[in-house]
Amino acid sequence: MDRLYFSGEQLTTPALRFNPSSIQARHQNARRGVTLYGPYDSQRFGKDRVTACLIYPQGLERERDFVKEGLIRGNGAFDGFQSLFRIPIDFIGERRAKSEVGSDLRGEIQAIFRGAPPDIVILLTSRRNEAIYRMAKAQSLGNGIPSQVVTAEKLANRDQVQWMLGDIALQIYAKVGGTPWTVLSTSPQNELVLGVSRAVDRQRNLVVGFVTLFTHDGDYQFLYSLSPRPSEWSRLNEYRDSLAQLIVEAYTEYEKQQDAPTSLVVHLCKRPGKYREIAAVEQALQTIGDTVPYALVHLNDDTNYRLFDTAHPTCVPETGIKVNLSCHSALLFLDGRPPGTRGGMRKRRGVPRVLEVVMDRRSTMSIDEFPRLVRQVFEFARVNWRGFNAQAIPATLNYSYLVARLVAEIGAQNWNPIASTGRLRDKAWFL
Repeated sequence: MDRLYFSGEQLTTPALRFNPSSIQARHQNARRGVTLYGPYDSQRFGKDRVTACLIYPQGLERERDFVKEGLIRGNGAFDGFQSLFRIPIDFIGERRAKSEVGSDLRGEIQAIFRGAPPDIVILLTSRRNEAIYRMAKAQSLGNGIPSQVVTAEKLANRDQVQWMLGDIALQIYAKVGGTPWTVLSTSPQNELVLGVSRAVDRQRNLVVGFVTLFTHDGDYQFLYSLSPRPSEWSRLNEYRDSLAQLIVEAYTEYEKQQDAPTSLVVHLCKRPGKYREIAAVEQALQTIGDTVPYALVHLNDDTNYRLFDTAHPTCVPETGIKVNLSCHSALLFLDGRPPGTRGGMRKRRGVPRVLEVVMDRRSTMSIDEFPRLVRQVFEFARVNWRGFNAQAIPATLNYSYLVARLVAEIGAQNWNPIASTGRLRDKAWFL
């Protein structure tokens, strides 16, 4: 049997940064870095406290106290919200529903917004209920406030609750507009990066989600997440126009904050179509009146390729392995063993994730940039604020999917009033 030979390399793990003013405030471990240095934006967060309102059904008083005490004072290895993020969390309101029936909980959520709203709404339920989850998200987001759902079922695992509380605190900080950490980037200073993904709603329509990030002073920054309007992937003109409008808005917003971007990268969860994505970029650049080089990059997390390391007992390769398939396509291993440790073990179960990265040949950016773009994808996998040990998925792919999924769950017909307020644009409300 003939053998095929491919070239590859081990990408070095990028450093996480926790202070924009100090290159020394860096660490490979997100939890340890925040503990040592605080969050990346602690000196410019713009708040002296994070205000929260807790809603719970009758019968969960014990769990209510557990959540409040845990976030304020800590639990085990988790030292509390203020210790970790250098800012207190203040429970300014508390409402008890008569039952866990959706209408009772909805009434208590609505009551919150009759007065001064908190920064975040925390809803405690006995177990995950999709109908209640959708209702809570729609009610809070409709008022421009993110929410955090906590289930008593998960709190029952006392061995894991210290880590779960840490992840809840992390999500809360990001949802209210904080930047827990960022990644020291190898990309140009003024590059604008967009993520585009999709999800299926209850009517089996494909809904598109967008997020935008950019590089500044060598660090990746989150810009905003809302698409101009929900758009169904199957509708050619609507999807093209929505993507074009997003690019124009992102370009304009970036130009206001920094300067005109010098390059544009669009990460797509599907292979670019014959006309849609190219037409959208060209339409946007024509509207802007600029000719910046751009790259359309397909991030395929459902590839048929698999990677194995036969020199290790588990056959799992190290994280960061890159295999070149051609000058414009490569495999990237994001979910393997810790690099540099021959005896290291992968903590998660299941088949490790292999990502196929393909740069569309119609991109106007030089093909010589492709190795850097693959490296950029690897760096984005470290900007995941869903948890300190969250699965390694590029933020552009993961966040845009979470946006699309939440829009699909709430219902596209309910989304326009939420999107039009603009109060959530610079917050990671979708985590």
